[in-house]
Order: sequence, then structure tokens, then C-alpha cells
Amino acid sequence: MYTPLVCIALRTVKLSDSKNLLSAWSRELGRVTFAVPAAVSREGRRRRALTAPLCVFEGVSDIRPGRDILSIRDVRALPASLALSPSPAKVVTAMFLAEALDVLLRRSQPDSTLSDFLFGSVEALAALDDARAVANFHLVFLFRLTHFAGIAPQLKDYRRGTLFDLREARFRSTAPLHADFLRGDECTVLMALSRADYASACHLPLDRYGRRRALDLVLSYYSLHLSPLASLKSLDVLREFGE
Repeated sequence: MYTPLVCIALRTVKLSDSKNLLSAWSRELGRVTFAVPAAVSREGRRRRALTAPLCVFEGVSDIRPGRDILSIRDVRALPASLALSPSPAKVVTAMFLAEALDVLLRRSQPDSTLSDFLFGSVEALAALDDARAVANFHLVFLFRLTHFAGIAPQLKDYRRGTLFDLREARFRSTAPLHADFLRGDECTVLMALSRADYASACHLPLDRYGRRRALDLVLSYYSLHLSPLASLKSLDVLREFGE
């Protein structure tokens, strides 16, 4: 049965000389995988542009019970998509976040609340025009994603001088018997991230070094609680890119 799907493109990998596999998040089905042509024709290049990392697209898929890899046709970009974005900073951010989501979003069930967050975030990134807000976007996104992933940190006990235990995901007054904790300015940055949205990301107290350090800490938190992200291929590009 042919069903319209609205999707966010995550990752494309080569399956054969003639086919690629495209992973995506759809509103209707959750995590999906499509078999798409790997042709170098004009139509093939157009399709690849429309399904680049974090691009929003719609198409029609033949949904059948028990089929893990779907087909899709009539692919077109939707408004506010990052397809053909002229901003290198947004493209790099999209590459990193799409690769991270490809690792983190392994469940296939649809989730309307998560979908609203993901589609709204892509729309927000496409609309941002402040360079510092774009540079900090991935940090705000990953922090907010913790709420939907079920690993949101407990911040209510924050006081000046307290430490944040990355393993227990809470503030404490004394150092734990391990090295996975934050202190001082790192706790200040954590609290600033908790209050930030995409528009106000430009006001985060981070220079280039601080942004790299904050990303390392966020990735450590995900690795402790959900899934390792330190081996993402786009990570080095993201770390080197920016102001």
C-alpha cells in the first residue's frame, strides 16, 4: 500500500553500484530505511541533494508488513528544509547531528512528541541567521534531546560550588569516587545550556575552545547513559569548523 511519508534524512550508505540505503526519521513510522538509486544521472543528483543530512523531504512509499527496507518515489523537499543550504556552518552542523541521530534513533516506532522536536529543530536551524547561534546550535539540540531520550539531567539541586556527577546525572556537594564530574565554570555552562533555546544560543558564554570542551562533555554524558558518539566521522569536521 502506497503511503505518503514526511521524513528527515539521516545517513546514506552504499549498498551496491546501483543502490544506496538511506536512513531517515519519519512522522508516520518513526525510524525507516529506504533503498534509493545510486545513479549519477541528473535525477540521481537531485535526489541526493534533497536527501542530504537533516534535509526534510516527503515521498510515497510502498509499505508492506515484514519489509524492513522500503522503496520511495516522488521525493521532494519541503519548506524550511536544509536542502541546498548556502551556509557551510549549517551544512556541517547538519552532517554531525544527522550522524548522531542515526546512532541514537534506533527504535522504529513513531513518536509524535519526538517528531515535533526534531522537525521543529530542523526548521529552527534553517531559519537562524546569527553565526554564533548556528555555532552553538548542536549543543542546545543535544541538551534538549536528553529529555526525549529519557536521560535528562537533574538540575534542581544546583548551588554555587556544587559538582555535577555525569554518571548519576545530578548535582552533589562532594566529589564522587570517579573522574566523571563537572565543577566550576563547567557547571555554569551546563546551567546556561539548560536555559538556552535556539534563538538565544548566541548568548552562551562559549568561545571556540569552550565550545569544543562543552561538546566533549555532552558526548561523554551520552556515552555514559545511552550510546557512544565519540567515533562519529563528522565530529572532527565540526570541532575544527566555526568561529
